[in-house]
Amino acid sequence: MRSRSLQSLFALCALFSSSALADTATDAAPSSSMTSGSSPRLVTVVIHSTITTCPYLPPPPCSGEPTETGSSSAPATTTTPSTSATGSGSGSGPGPSSIVSTYSSGVSVSVSTASQSGSASATGSCSTCTGSSSVVSNSVASSGSASGSSSASGSSTSTEAPPTSSAASSSTTETSCYTCTGSSTASSSTATTESSSSSTLTWASSGYSSATSVWSSASESSSTASSSWSSVYSSSSSATESVSSTSSSASSSYSSAASSYSSAASSTSSSASSSASNTSSSASWSGVSSTSSSSASSSTTITSSSSSYSSSSISSSSSTTSSSTSSASAPACTDFWLDKMTHQGVAPFAASGYKVYRNVKDYGAKGDGVTDDTAAINSAISAGGRCGPGCSGSTTTPGLVYFPPGTYLVSAPIIDFYYTMLIGNPSCMPVLKATSSFSARWLLDGDPYGANGLLAWGATNVFWRQVANFVIDLTSVPASLQVAGIHWPTGQATSLSNIVFKMSQAGGNQHQGLFIEEGSGGYIGDLVFYGGAQALAIGNQQFTMRNLTIYNAQTAIQQLWSWGWTYKSVSINNCGVGFDFTAAPGNDLKVGSITILDSEINNTPVGIAYGNSAAVSPPVANNLIVENLSLNNVATAIQDPSGTVVGNVQHIDAWGRGNSYTPTGPTQFQGAIAPNPRPADLTSGTVFYERSKPQYENVPASGFISVRTAGAKGDGVTDDTVAINTVIAQAVAQGKIVFFDAGYYRVTGTIKIPPGARITGEAFPVILSSGAFFSDMNAPKPVVQVGLPGQTGSIEWSNMIVSTQGAQAGAILIEYNLTSDAQPAGMWDVHTRIGGFEGSNLQLADCPKTPSTAITAANLEQNCIAAFMSMHITASASGLYMENCWLWVADHDVEDPQNTQITVYAGRGLLIESAAGTIWLYGTAVEHHVLYEYQLVNTGGIFMGQIQTETAYYQPNPSADVPFPALSTYHDPVFTPGAQQSGWGLRIVDSQDVLVYGAGLYSFFTNYDVTCSTHAKGEICQNRIFSVENSVGISVYNLNTVGTVKMVTVDGVDVANYSDNVDGFVDTIALFRK
Repeated sequence: MRSRSLQSLFALCALFSSSALADTATDAAPSSSMTSGSSPRLVTVVIHSTITTCPYLPPPPCSGEPTETGSSSAPATTTTPSTSATGSGSGSGPGPSSIVSTYSSGVSVSVSTASQSGSASATGSCSTCTGSSSVVSNSVASSGSASGSSSASGSSTSTEAPPTSSAASSSTTETSCYTCTGSSTASSSTATTESSSSSTLTWASSGYSSATSVWSSASESSSTASSSWSSVYSSSSSATESVSSTSSSASSSYSSAASSYSSAASSTSSSASSSASNTSSSASWSGVSSTSSSSASSSTTITSSSSSYSSSSISSSSSTTSSSTSSASAPACTDFWLDKMTHQGVAPFAASGYKVYRNVKDYGAKGDGVTDDTAAINSAISAGGRCGPGCSGSTTTPGLVYFPPGTYLVSAPIIDFYYTMLIGNPSCMPVLKATSSFSARWLLDGDPYGANGLLAWGATNVFWRQVANFVIDLTSVPASLQVAGIHWPTGQATSLSNIVFKMSQAGGNQHQGLFIEEGSGGYIGDLVFYGGAQALAIGNQQFTMRNLTIYNAQTAIQQLWSWGWTYKSVSINNCGVGFDFTAAPGNDLKVGSITILDSEINNTPVGIAYGNSAAVSPPVANNLIVENLSLNNVATAIQDPSGTVVGNVQHIDAWGRGNSYTPTGPTQFQGAIAPNPRPADLTSGTVFYERSKPQYENVPASGFISVRTAGAKGDGVTDDTVAINTVIAQAVAQGKIVFFDAGYYRVTGTIKIPPGARITGEAFPVILSSGAFFSDMNAPKPVVQVGLPGQTGSIEWSNMIVSTQGAQAGAILIEYNLTSDAQPAGMWDVHTRIGGFEGSNLQLADCPKTPSTAITAANLEQNCIAAFMSMHITASASGLYMENCWLWVADHDVEDPQNTQITVYAGRGLLIESAAGTIWLYGTAVEHHVLYEYQLVNTGGIFMGQIQTETAYYQPNPSADVPFPALSTYHDPVFTPGAQQSGWGLRIVDSQDVLVYGAGLYSFFTNYDVTCSTHAKGEICQNRIFSVENSVGISVYNLNTVGTVKMVTVDGVDVANYSDNVDGFVDTIALFRK
C-alpha cells in the first residue's frame, strides 16, 4: 500500500484543531437495552459449573472481585445445577425532553438440578419494599457479598447485598425493590428435581406500571422436610453500568456475580409503581448461580473469578467455580494458555538470541496499580533492536508482548513498534491506567509524531500489528485535557480487538477513546467505550468496524474523513450525537461514503448527522447507506445542515443518499430504499452472521501442540513439510489445537489442513513455499490445502501468513475445499504475502522496477513470477467466514529504508467459485495481482464488507495478459494481447445474490506514474475496474474508485463514468444494483 497521493491530502492541522474535533457537550441520555430490529430484546444466559464468556464482550478486571463462602452441616450432597434463562418483554415511558422511550425487559428461568440425596420446591409471594423506587445522582463502585447456611432440618436462609454500578456525576440510577417470602420442601431420597419459573416484567417508574408473574414445579420425592425462605429482589439501571440482582435460597444455595447479574427466585406475583423521576430507560441483566457441594464434616468455598456483562447488543456471562470436592475444567483466569506455553519461537533473520515472546513482568512491570510501569512496558516492546520510530519497516523482528492481569500505571505514552502484537489475558483483561499527571496526547501510540511533524511510519505502510484484550483507563486524567486512549494510524493486516475504553463522563470533557487520522485499513472490532468527548475520532481511507458498543459520549463516532467505511453491529447508547459525518474544513467535505448496517442507537438526540449542502463541496460527498438500524428515544434519526431529514422513527429498513445505478444512471436519490434481500444462510436471525476470532481462553496449555516441539524448525532453511503435516494430523486426532511458534516454515510440498483442525500462530509465523513442486504455472498446486474436494467439516485458523520464496509460478497459496457442517469455518488474520520481505528472494535486488523498459513475455524477469494465485475457494467449498485477511503482492521492499518499489508477479488474487456460497468477507483486501484481485464465478450467497483492491503498479507495462495466459479452467478474463490493459479489481461472472457493503477499487499508477490518478489528468490509470457479467441479484453499496475512467461495466458495456461521481479524491456510487 502506497502513501496517499498529494492530491488527497488535506491540512492535518484542521483535524487537530478544536474546531475540527469539538462537539457541543450534551447531557447523557438514559441507557437502553434494545437490540437491532423492531422486536423486543431477547437475552439468553446458559450457566454450568464452568461458564465460558461468549466472544468477546470483555469481562471486568479480576482485581477486587468478591469471594463468597458457604458452609453446611447437613448430610446431603448436591451437585452444581445447570441453569438457563431467557427473557423478553416490552415497555414504554417518557425520556428527556419529552422524547418517548420504548424498550423491553423480562426474564424466564428454568433450573435442572441433579441431586444425590434430595430435591426441593418453593412457593411464595412478593411485595414491594418500603421505598421501592429511588433516584440518585451517583452510585458507588460495584461490590457484593453473600453467605448461606443450612442445618440438618432443611431450613435455609440467604441474603445478598446487590452491587451498584459506577457512574459519572451526570448519570442517574433508579432502584426498585421487592421482598419475597415463601416456603420450600425437600426430599430425602435420591432424585432429580426440575423447576422452572417464568417472569414477564414491565418496568415501573415515573408513570410506568410493573407486574410480575411466576410459576414453578418440582419432581416428587419420597420424604420431605419443610423450610421457610425469604428473598429480596432489587434492580437498578443507570446511564453507565446497569445492575439487577436477586438473592434467593433453598437448601445450601449460593449465588454471586461481580457485575450485572441475577439469580432467579420463585414467587407468585407482584406489582409496583412509583412516582419517582425516571432518567433511565432500561436495565440489563444475566444470571449466575451455583449450588455448593457439602458433607456432614466439610465446608466449601466458591470463588467467582469473572463475572457477567450485558450490553444492548450482546450478552455474555462468565464464572469459574472451585471447590474442595469438585473442580472446574477450565483454568483460572490468570492461567491464559499463551503465557503457559513453552515459548521457542524464532526470528531467523534477526540477531542471535532474539526473543519473540516477551512478558512485561520480565522487564520490570509490576501491574500492581501503584508502580509506574511505563518504562518497563516500553522496554519489553523495544528490546532486541526492533523496528521502532526511525525504522521505515521490517519483518525480521516480530514481537508478541504479553500483559498478565493487573493494573499498569502509565505516566507517558506506550510506543507500539512495527510488527508487534500487544496481547492481554482475555479472561482477566489487564488495565493500562493513565496517571493523574499524564499529559501526552495519547496513551498507546501506534505511530508517534517526530520532531519534523511527520509520523514515524507512513501510516499506509504500517502492517502486521495487533492490540487485543485490554482496558484503557483515562478516568484519572483531568477531563479538560485532550487525550486519547489509542492513536492508530495504520494500514492493512492490523487490528484492535476486545478492548474497553474508560474516559471521563463529565460534561465538556475532552477525552477520546480511539484517534485515527491517516492510513489505509483495515479491521477493528469488539470494542466498548464509556464516556469521552468522542468515543472514536477517526479518519482513514477505508475500514470495516464491527461490534462497537458506546455509552455516554458527547459524540459517539466523529468521522474526520473517509473514502469508504463500513460499520456493522454498532450499539450507541446515551450519547449526544451518534454518527457525525459533518467534517468540512474550509467548506470541503472530507467524508466520502459510509455504510451502516445491523446497528442500533438508543437515547441519543441525533442519530446520524451529515454535512452535505449547497454551501459545501464536492456535491457527491457524504454518500450514506443505512440498512437495518434500530432507534430508541432518538428525536432525529438523520439530519443535515438544514435540520431534520428523518425524524423520530423506531427502525430504518434501508435509507440512502448519493448517486444510484440500477444498473444504469446516474440518478440522484435521498430517502428510503429497498433493503437487500438477505439469503437465510448468511444471517443469524435478522442480522448478517458474524463471529469473533477464537482466543481459546478456556483451553489449558496442555490442549495445544507446538509445531516446533513436534519437530518443525521454522528456521527458513529446513524443509518442515513432513513435520507440519504430521503434527496437524496428530492434533486433530487428539482434539488439540496446533500452535505455530514464531518462525519461517519452509515447505516443499502441500500442507494439508483436514476437517476439525484448529490452528493459531505466534507473532504471524510464515509458511514459506519453496522449490520445483510449486514452479510450474501449467500445473499449479496448493501450498496450504484446507480439506479435500467433497469433504465436510469446519476449521479455525488465525494469526498466520502464507508466502512464497523465489520463483513459484505454480503456487496457489491457499486452496479451500471444505463444505461446512453445523458451523461455518473461520479464518481470522490469515494473510498471504508475496515478495518484499527478508527470506523471500523477491526483494529490491531481485525484482527492481523497470518503468523505462517495455516489458514483454520475452524479457520479463522469470525469477520474479512468484505465485499462480493467492487464494482459491473451490466449487465444493461453502460456509467460510473470513475476517481481516489481506492477500498482498508486494509493491515495495519492506526491508528497504526508502520502501523502494519493486515488481513481483502473481497471477490471480481471490477466486470464489463456491456453488453453494455462504461466504462472508469482513475487512478483506486483495492487491497487486496480474489478472484480477477478486473474481466470483458460478457462485451466490456472498457477503462482502468493505473490500479493497489496488491494481499492480507496473501495469500496463506489461499488460494484464503477461506473464499468465488466460486459462478457461480457472475462468480467467481474456485480455487483448498488446492492448495495454490492467487487471480487474472486482469481476462477478455467472453469479447471483452477491451483496457488497462497501468497496474501494483503486488504481493509483500507470507504469509507476502516480499523476494518472488525478482529476486533472482524467483519472486515466486504468480504463475499467469492475465487471458484472451474466449475473443477477448483485448489490453494491458505496462503490469507490480511484484512477479509473469507467467505474462499472455490465455485460461488456460501460455504464458509469467517473466524472459523474466525483467525491473528492475518489469517485463514489452510493448504490449499484443489477
